[in-house]
Amino acid sequence: MLAPSPNAAFSTPAARADASVVAGEDAPIWLATAFAVAGTLVAIMSASLWQQAPAAPQVVAAIPAPQPIVAEPAWRPPEPPAPLPALIVAPPLPLPSAAPIEPPAAPAAPTARAEPLGAAKASTECFAPLAVAFERGSTRPNPADMKRSRAILQKALSRHADATLVIEGHADASGSEDLNVLLSYSRAKAVADLLRKDGIPAKQIAVRAAGAGAAHGDAEAVAADRKALLHIAGVDDCDQLTAVKRP
Repeated sequence: MLAPSPNAAFSTPAARADASVVAGEDAPIWLATAFAVAGTLVAIMSASLWQQAPAAPQVVAAIPAPQPIVAEPAWRPPEPPAPLPALIVAPPLPLPSAAPIEPPAAPAAPTARAEPLGAAKASTECFAPLAVAFERGSTRPNPADMKRSRAILQKALSRHADATLVIEGHADASGSEDLNVLLSYSRAKAVADLLRKDGIPAKQIAVRAAGAGAAHGDAEAVAADRKALLHIAGVDDCDQLTAVKRP
């Protein structure tokens, strides 16, 4: 049996009643109500803030997929090109034979009477030089010789339109050589001036000075040296052809 506590004798009913009261029960009612309201407000505000906070995005780092390692092919020498197939050439087909075509017979040429060659050449391919006489020391041509020369030159130059008419002046042996050359040139130029007035183009006329002749003593031969000779360049001299044909 337990022994009674020594303090039991000194405890009173009031002291025993106070020992059963919980701390805070004696607080006023309004204080407990205030704490309850404050706790409710804090809970409501915490819930509201939690709902309004945006969810933090989850960052997921993309990890690249590993690329397969492709091994490079080993180098190989290029293959030679394949040989081309041989071409087969077919032999040419034979052409159909045809009878040879004979050309038509040429019509018979009319027979013409042959003429002497010398006569035709003398009439068409030669020109007899023309002489125009002058008086002693004069440069005036003889009118009769000029008239005869004009008529012959019109026919001759019509057959030789592109030929050049050469006029060659002469003088007798009297006087100095320089004077004879100048006199012979003046005579040839006087004849050329008259022919240009008759319509012969100047580009178709050539003038030359022959100087003095070789005749001496004979008056008729010396007079024959005072002249101007007219001949066509490139055309044979009919007088020379006639002299050659003589036996």
